[in-house]
Amino acid sequence: MPKSMNYLDKAEKALNYLAESEAEYAQYKALLKFQPERHKALLARLQSESLETTEAGTKRDAEQSEAFESLLDESTEIAEHFYLIEAKRKRAELTIEMYRSVNSALKRGNI
Repeated sequence: MPKSMNYLDKAEKALNYLAESEAEYAQYKALLKFQPERHKALLARLQSESLETTEAGTKRDAEQSEAFESLLDESTEIAEHFYLIEAKRKRAELTIEMYRSVNSALKRGNI
């Protein structure tokens, strides 16, 4: 099998990965984008439910709550998953670019 075919196979796999991961990438990108709003909304709700009388006390209560800790853990998982997908997609894009470069060089007779 010529080397160019191996590059073509890799480029096709990379292109398929990009197509297959579009929905998941978009989903996690949207989740990550709106996490700060979720944090603000939850903090506001938790602060309003606090029995503390000072703003600093209600904020401390809210930030130390199990619900907020859980949201922070969820946010970390969302970010990790998004950045992993993003890195894999970038690698796929670079693989396709490598194929294009090799193919171009082959056509010119440089390889």
